[in-house]
Amino acid sequence: MHELKERYTIIIVTHNMQQATRVADLTAFYNAEPTDKGGKIGYLVEFDHTDKIFGDPQEQATKDYVSGRFG
Repeated sequence: MHELKERYTIIIVTHNMQQATRVADLTAFYNAEPTDKGGKIGYLVEFDHTDKIFGDPQEQATKDYVSGRFG
């Protein structure tokens, strides 16, 4: 994967924190909230360099997720 990312943009969707920190240069954290119709809609919480998301996230929801406090 490291060889591929030198030539291509790769998008990975994962719940595996170790995988994300190992292979991603940039990380986006998404969450979902309920809609009036009983479904859920996703939204972007935070996007930054991976080391920033996992080391010093700016949003509380991101901090909670990467530390294992929810999810």
